[in-house]
Amino acid sequence: MKLFTIIFLTALNLLVFEAWAQEKNDTQLVSTKRVKSEMVKPIMWLPGNVVSRFDAEISAEQPGQLLFIVEMGTQVKEGTVIARLDDRKIKLELSQLQASKRQLEAEVGYLEKQQVRMDKLVENYSTSVSEIDRNRRDLMVATEQLASMKLQIQTVQLDLEKTVIRAPFSGTVNTHFVSLGELITVSMPLLQLVDTDHLDIQVAAPLNISAFVTQIDEAQVKWSNQLLKLPIRTWSSAGNQASRTFDLRIDASGINLFAGSAVQVSLPKSEEVMGVTIPRDGLILREKESFVFTVDDQFVAHKVNV
Repeated sequence: MKLFTIIFLTALNLLVFEAWAQEKNDTQLVSTKRVKSEMVKPIMWLPGNVVSRFDAEISAEQPGQLLFIVEMGTQVKEGTVIARLDDRKIKLELSQLQASKRQLEAEVGYLEKQQVRMDKLVENYSTSVSEIDRNRRDLMVATEQLASMKLQIQTVQLDLEKTVIRAPFSGTVNTHFVSLGELITVSMPLLQLVDTDHLDIQVAAPLNISAFVTQIDEAQVKWSNQLLKLPIRTWSSAGNQASRTFDLRIDASGINLFAGSAVQVSLPKSEEVMGVTIPRDGLILREKESFVFTVDDQFVAHKVNV
């Protein structure tokens, strides 16, 4: 294949070269590079969204008045208290159950001692078998009631624990859905917690490129004036029938990005093919055309649309 030389234009040289187009007698110093023929993988640029790997609306599991909620924008660690509900009613219920438990424990203790005494009396034929059976029955019933009461106490203790809402993962409080003093109901959202450390770039990739995407480990990501190669973390194994796309996730952890930011992602769209490559700055983009300049043996530049 015949090789051409293209003019490698900087931003300043581009302005100078446009002036040259008007006055062909003027000459300017420019940089040149040779066109190369090599194997390239055709790509397509797709829009991507930066999303948090963990993003949850934290809801209440118990009813009650909201007494405390952490400030919006606060960074919290996993297990940190982020909200608290009024727990006085549950504490009273727990105290009542604990009192009933002590009564049952006393009843079981009495019946156990009574059983020991009756077992000794039956040896001397001083009591009837029916009395012994009745005591055994009462002891069994009291024991089961005590076991049931312990389970009720554990249930109320769990309810009491749920009046204190803790962060299920480390993150930042992004939004409040309620205010202090509100009466909260079960499953009512309190706040949104977002993990800002573990980020993904979510791309809706066309199904027809899935065979090529699953063969690569990295993808180019562009935002603002930055271009980086980031690792592909995972992808969905089934596509969306309505959009004919599948979900692709690129690991963006440790990158200075906000969840919700828009980026561009480069993905392969076919197998490698032989192609002609030029330096990126040699391609001149205009509103209605794209072109390069080639230099002939007489060092004269010619515009070539591409």
